[in-house]
Amino acid sequence: MKRNFRDGKTFVIAEIGGNHEGDFEYAKRLLLDVADSGADAVKFQSYKPDLIVSRVENEVRNKHFGKFALSDEQFMELAKLAKDKGIMFMASFWDEKALDLFDPLVEVHKVGSGDLTNYPLLEKIALKNKPMIIATAMSTLQEVKNVINFIRKVNPSLVEEGNLAILQCVAMYGEPLDKYANLNVIETYKKELPSDVVIGYSDHTTGIHAANIAVGMGAKVLEIHYTDDKNREFRDHHLSIIKEEMKQLISDIRRTEVMLGSFEKKPVAEIENEQRIWEFRRAVYFKGDVKAGTVASEENLITLRPNEGIDARRYYDVLGKTLKVDKKAHEKLSWEDFD
Repeated sequence: MKRNFRDGKTFVIAEIGGNHEGDFEYAKRLLLDVADSGADAVKFQSYKPDLIVSRVENEVRNKHFGKFALSDEQFMELAKLAKDKGIMFMASFWDEKALDLFDPLVEVHKVGSGDLTNYPLLEKIALKNKPMIIATAMSTLQEVKNVINFIRKVNPSLVEEGNLAILQCVAMYGEPLDKYANLNVIETYKKELPSDVVIGYSDHTTGIHAANIAVGMGAKVLEIHYTDDKNREFRDHHLSIIKEEMKQLISDIRRTEVMLGSFEKKPVAEIENEQRIWEFRRAVYFKGDVKAGTVASEENLITLRPNEGIDARRYYDVLGKTLKVDKKAHEKLSWEDFD
């Protein structure tokens, strides 16, 4: 496997999806735009209407997918173009035929939320033994746990090696979503899902704010819709980001990753060194000049920087002790100075 989602930087996917609206030349232009945006991968969706929606039970949706379909040959050309431009090619394959045909062209498989319970397809994807990303809109926590258990049963190493990513996602699009994005589910996933599962976020909000929050919360995989024109008629354009926003998002993410730093709480070696700690922390001193025989009390003691002598944490141990020697105000103390 070529990618472990637990390692390295946040993996950013620019989701073109159906934003090409079935126009192959436009699909290529969007791909080239993404290649210049800083994203790690560009993603499409492989539509075969009769392999997705029953034309008897839901003719309208069947025809919708037909309008946005690209041919296998066109997908092959898109994959080659992505390789030439140095960006990873991805696509959601919603049927076994497309999966087998295009598997050699992709390094990572993405499963949309609608196929979270499509166990026959999930099994075939897991057996391809490539990193796998699953979005979780419309699902309960138990359904998410169930699909993880299923993938682990089919291909245990996929999960154990950090190559299964679960993305928080909701199936609402655009402005009304902001109050339903439920980014706190990322924290729920971190607590409730197995530790070897990687957590990420698939965004349907407008702008880049939610994506930035998700990365700050620990999302290691980020999928966000992409366009070059938010004013086009198809719905997904309105919630997609453009190249300038993607560049800003990538910049924000890399800065966030640096700021997140280590999980270990300890002094920062280069900055919070012993000299700095000595300067900033306090010790116990007498407020004024005192003579031998003086009893230390709250009235005559003070804590001051630097931490020289008796640490401020031992203040209460000094109270009531009697000095054996004279001391000047603010002169460092030692335990030998007291009876």
